[in-house]
Amino acid sequence: MPSHSATHTGHSHRSVHLLLGLLIVAGGAVFAFWPAARSALLVVGAASVAIHLGLAVVALLGARMVMRAHSGRHSSALPGSIIRPTGTGQIIRWAFLYDAVVAALTFGRAGALRASVLDLIRLSPGEQVLDVGCGTGELALAAKRRVGAKGSVRGVDAGAEMVARAREKAVRAGFDVPFDVAPAQALPFPDASFDVALCALMMHHLPQDGRRQAVAEMHRVLKPGGRLLVADLAHEHGLLASLDPVALVHGRAAMHAADEAEALMRDARFSGIVAGRTALRAVGYSLGWKDE
Repeated sequence: MPSHSATHTGHSHRSVHLLLGLLIVAGGAVFAFWPAARSALLVVGAASVAIHLGLAVVALLGARMVMRAHSGRHSSALPGSIIRPTGTGQIIRWAFLYDAVVAALTFGRAGALRASVLDLIRLSPGEQVLDVGCGTGELALAAKRRVGAKGSVRGVDAGAEMVARAREKAVRAGFDVPFDVAPAQALPFPDASFDVALCALMMHHLPQDGRRQAVAEMHRVLKPGGRLLVADLAHEHGLLASLDPVALVHGRAAMHAADEAEALMRDARFSGIVAGRTALRAVGYSLGWKDE
């Protein structure tokens, strides 16, 4: 089992703040002593502000839809809406836009997030992997690259549109990665089928009881000694955290999904659980093992 230092995140945050401080000082010096660069700096600054405001507007509009879906005001989604609430959780539609939205909300760091998740789970060639809530298949395909030809990866998602897009990606990549439409609370696999289960940014879409059922199902389909990694939204403090587009879209309640996942894994009898943050500040993880 990997060892994780609780101080790592703190050191990382201090490094980020130090770097930002140095950049601010450097920018101020350039602005003061190099008049020719002032116009360029103003343009870059204005563009940065405009981009952030644009993301904030999109996030707030998305937050309204998410809150309505959470509150259960609509028994079915309006035509063209992004999120469709169901009895087993929220289903994301508009799969053709999903990757672009994720890229925007993560400021282009979605690939780094996926790499971080796979680094944490430490996949080995030849392992059997299940991606629960696979979305458009990016994480499952990245996992397939790591387990190689002797390994296998399967993905499941409750959204038929997401699964259809994931299948298209697998064909284009030339990978034999099956994707199935199924809720996380009822995985269509026999007991002890997989070495590894991944669940990234899916748990916050489930109702509270559904989260417990999903973790129990992932425990069931894992082999003895198998491991589960749940990566989901994590709460941050401070003004900058409150303006994070991810937090604005999903609301405060969803930002505790990572902490809840750790407790649910303990209840489901996972052992050796370690928790921390991924490469993306707003996403935490819990990693645990199914006893032999």
